[in-house]
Amino acid sequence: MSPTHLNLVSDDPRIALLERARALIPVLAARSAETERNRRVPDETIADFHRAGLFRVMQPKRFGGLELDFGVFAAITRELARGCASSAWVYAVVEELAWVLATFPEEAQSEIWGENPNALACAAVVPSSSGVKDGDGYRLNGEWHFLSGSHHADWVFLTAACDNGSGGRELRNFFVRASEVAFIDDWRVFGLAGTGSRSVKVDNVFVPAHRSVRFDDILSGTAPGCHVHPRYSLLRAPRRYLTAFSITPVIVGLAVRALDLTTEMLKSRLHSGSAPDEFEVVQQKLAESAAEVKTANLILDTHLRRSVEALDANAVIGDAEIAHNRLMASYMMRLAKQAVERLCSISGSRWIFDGHPMQVILRDTLAGATHRSYNWESVAREFSQSIGIARGTGTPIGP
Repeated sequence: MSPTHLNLVSDDPRIALLERARALIPVLAARSAETERNRRVPDETIADFHRAGLFRVMQPKRFGGLELDFGVFAAITRELARGCASSAWVYAVVEELAWVLATFPEEAQSEIWGENPNALACAAVVPSSSGVKDGDGYRLNGEWHFLSGSHHADWVFLTAACDNGSGGRELRNFFVRASEVAFIDDWRVFGLAGTGSRSVKVDNVFVPAHRSVRFDDILSGTAPGCHVHPRYSLLRAPRRYLTAFSITPVIVGLAVRALDLTTEMLKSRLHSGSAPDEFEVVQQKLAESAAEVKTANLILDTHLRRSVEALDANAVIGDAEIAHNRLMASYMMRLAKQAVERLCSISGSRWIFDGHPMQVILRDTLAGATHRSYNWESVAREFSQSIGIARGTGTPIGP
């Protein structure tokens, strides 16, 4: 069913958007092989996202958006992943940049959304190259990597180390026109192959100052946009407080799909009179996986709801709160990944064939779990330090 012909049962935009996202699940699933084969999300899928209003979720009302909270965005991403992980991943990265753009100066927002209210962007957040101050702006040079959704981007979001004007260096974020950069066709991978996460080369491109913001200001939730949209609590959020739940819902959605597929497969085998070997072991593993998937979903829903409530209440968000969210998001991903791996182990042998849905789910899960933001060891260390469990603290024991 096309989302443009949905008969919505609720006037609540949150419920309506989730209905539209769910209606797209079979559409995305039908296109998933094409998406993987072409190493990019089809234009038709991006058009479906536009028609369904999914790219309006975190866009400010002033520029035609819905100005909704991060929980709605994450829930949509999780639903889309049940149809196609690559499509959900691209949606998550691209839509999150609507929030990022809203943190920029008013002039940048008016330029980008004024030219095209439907403008999309892709991003490279790792500062792999540099910028040089040039009059009232900066000149960027270098290469950046992993720009998911690059085929559909009107703008490119880049992070670069720049002169801070006092003899030191600082990280800054930039929005650059996609027409001014060169994309490199190097995205050939075994998982999340359809995300089109190409590299980009920038050669002496000038970016005016209004399209640049200090990286630390976005991290702290004090970037200029919080004054442009003072009633939108999302813009006061320290960036890392919520980004822990931006692409992790893709892995949770994959785990939900893996559980559904495996359950139906086992039921089918039982109905045909072909019970799996060591049936009790299979039951135990299925139950353990179901518990992990359920827990992962509870973490996502509970922690995002609390985070949104804290922002709406204008609560102080410090390092401890950020570390806690990042810990739980990483653990949520860990549970979902474990569940997918275990479900494959009880699904029989056919999942090893190329194109089998369980193999696609496993490859996409493993690829997504490599994201450095969710490395369990580093996130766990950060959390422990945030609550005072670190070397050099406390009183030494002994003589």
